[in-house]
Amino acid sequence: MNTKPRPDRLPDLTPKQPNGAGMASLTLAVVAVLASLTLVGIPFAILIGLAAAICGLIGRGKFKRGETTEGGPALAGLIVGTTAAVVCLGLTAWFINGLSHLHDRPEDLVSKGAKYGGTPLAAGQTARYRDGMKVTVGKARRVPSLPGDLLLGKDELTYEFAVTYVNDQKKSVRLAGNGIDMEKKILPGNLTPTGPMSPTFDRENPWFPKELAPHQKVTVKLHVNVPPGSTDLDFTCSPTDYRDDAHWVLSLR
Repeated sequence: MNTKPRPDRLPDLTPKQPNGAGMASLTLAVVAVLASLTLVGIPFAILIGLAAAICGLIGRGKFKRGETTEGGPALAGLIVGTTAAVVCLGLTAWFINGLSHLHDRPEDLVSKGAKYGGTPLAAGQTARYRDGMKVTVGKARRVPSLPGDLLLGKDELTYEFAVTYVNDQKKSVRLAGNGIDMEKKILPGNLTPTGPMSPTFDRENPWFPKELAPHQKVTVKLHVNVPPGSTDLDFTCSPTDYRDDAHWVLSLR
């Protein structure tokens, strides 16, 4: 009886090459993880993790082609190296973004053109602050002079405009100057207009709240007396202490 194995059933005794790329991938991945544990090492962990991922891909290719029987180290190195690189890359981006906003304050203006000295806002436009506070100044319109206004000069005209505060955040905000910390000038000439800010300014009850509750909105109408020939009202306003002044120019024509 012939007990010799058939040639097609002989075991493959061809020696396999060790998966050097796979072992290198796993080693680099471990080094990347260790490097990521320190702030200084995070940038290096990104590069080492990417190198581990590349070596892992090469090692996986060798395993699939049958050039080696060691596929596990390459796969592990590929996964761990890629994860370390992605996590460290995200941490780096977060850190850089934080540095770019290091000097930002919640009270900073974020509206384009709202800061004093730049291009002023027009009637109806809103100044937005970083913490969610918003201030909108409406159009100035000619109104009858207020009864009992002792500051009304001869031939002066009275204009009215509305200022609206919105506290669009989850905490209360204490307002400056019991409502409005502001300056007004008449153009041309940069003269300060006369007249009461509001008909209720001198009453016993505050004409404007001392603070705004979360998501509260409040509007007050202001009045100014201006001489004939005035063309614009230069209006600056800061809703709370230590905020940037927002700047409007309202047409009186």
